[in-house]
Amino acid sequence: MSTNKHDWSEPQKLSPIALVFILVKIIKDSWPLVLIIVGRIILNEQNETKRNTSFGVFFILGITFLILLIHVRQLINFFKFRIYVQGAELIVSGGVLSKSITIVPINRVQSVHLIENYLHKLTNTCKLKIETAGSEATEIEIEAISKDRAISLQALLQNAAKETIQKKNVEQVQMMGIRFADVIKLAISENHIRTFLIILAFAYSRIEDLKQLFGYDASNIIDEQVDQAAFSTSGILTLLSLGLLVTLMVSFIRVLLRYHEMSIYSNKNGFQMEWGFLQTQQKMLIQNKVQLISWNNNFIRKVLGIKIVRFFMTGEDILKPKQHIQLPIMQAALLYQLISPYQAIWPSQNEKYNRVDKSYGWRETVLFALPITLIVAIAIYFWNPSYIFFPILILIYLTISNWVKFQKFRFWMNNNTIQIQKGIWGEENILLNFNKVQQVSIKTSPFQRRKNLATIELYTAGETVTIPFIPKSQAQYIVDKTLVCIEFNG
Repeated sequence: MSTNKHDWSEPQKLSPIALVFILVKIIKDSWPLVLIIVGRIILNEQNETKRNTSFGVFFILGITFLILLIHVRQLINFFKFRIYVQGAELIVSGGVLSKSITIVPINRVQSVHLIENYLHKLTNTCKLKIETAGSEATEIEIEAISKDRAISLQALLQNAAKETIQKKNVEQVQMMGIRFADVIKLAISENHIRTFLIILAFAYSRIEDLKQLFGYDASNIIDEQVDQAAFSTSGILTLLSLGLLVTLMVSFIRVLLRYHEMSIYSNKNGFQMEWGFLQTQQKMLIQNKVQLISWNNNFIRKVLGIKIVRFFMTGEDILKPKQHIQLPIMQAALLYQLISPYQAIWPSQNEKYNRVDKSYGWRETVLFALPITLIVAIAIYFWNPSYIFFPILILIYLTISNWVKFQKFRFWMNNNTIQIQKGIWGEENILLNFNKVQQVSIKTSPFQRRKNLATIELYTAGETVTIPFIPKSQAQYIVDKTLVCIEFNG
């Protein structure tokens, strides 16, 4: 997309459609007052006296004026909002009494995210999010802007991420696309336990809503119906089958919303991603903003040959999954193609792996799992001895999972990069270049000091990487190597 289609040196206004989104947001934020207005209208219809009608009109007008007064800043900002490029800076201004100006150096832009819902598509607009390095929140967010202008700004910022603003095309090559068969595979390999818990949480919240609306506890009615029901083996199997079917359907819907028609294009500066079902989203990934990369799979995804690649970017908020860049990979060659701009040669390809100490596999079980399950088992024994096997099963599970975690944890390193493989029932790989590390620390406990062990933590702008229970000499070697890279690349 050519960046000279729009002159971004001239201040650009919001699309008029943005006013619709602002009004919808005002109504959403002020729903208690809106309910009062609706209630008053209903009461006026039931009371035909002129006095009450006049009072009702003034009451409604007063509440409406109060709502607009509370949100007058948003309305004024719609008319005063301007965005433009001046030199190597993106400038956003707005406000009347307290005028605000946000200045973002273009070379600090991390990603540009375009989102379209149905109203955006009908009006040829989109929502624009611009995220920058050094901030955990979205730096600039525009509810509605012309789609042509948004794409033009996205291309301009992407071209300027590595060099000064240019007015030329960026050649893009498609790397992958998600087919419907891939969506089915991803739905099958979803974490269905987590999906089932989400369904239960949603159902419980709706029960609480019924209690608030109608004044009776719906959960008591459900409990009464359950007590009266005579469960047979076939009935239990039917319920389980129904629950499994609903869980699979919800998993399919979640995957469809997340990955529908996802496509990735590469260019000289990074990657361009587009996906969406109910709303179309576009996101720009600038390669030099990537801090570290991970890819993971569970047991089913391993069988199906699926990996989920995650790019940890500068300044992203790890508590906001919607901002994370995660891509489903169906072919091993594509995985290498995506990661090679960050690191062409992986340490696992030509280096011997390292292991952590065995104590990493049993200390959590002995110090935490065993005492807690023992206390719970004693309490259950005095309450109902027939349930004593539950804490025993939990202890066995925790013991096995902690030992598997130790067995799977291994790492490789060369002069430039460290690669970590870990997991319990699934598997995760982490690739980190030493020159992306901003800070490194060594931690030791009394037990580790007796065994001459240490744990190191490598801090980046995107995530913290931990390597536990390794020989102290090896930990010091990694720290020294990292500090050298920080010094020469700082």
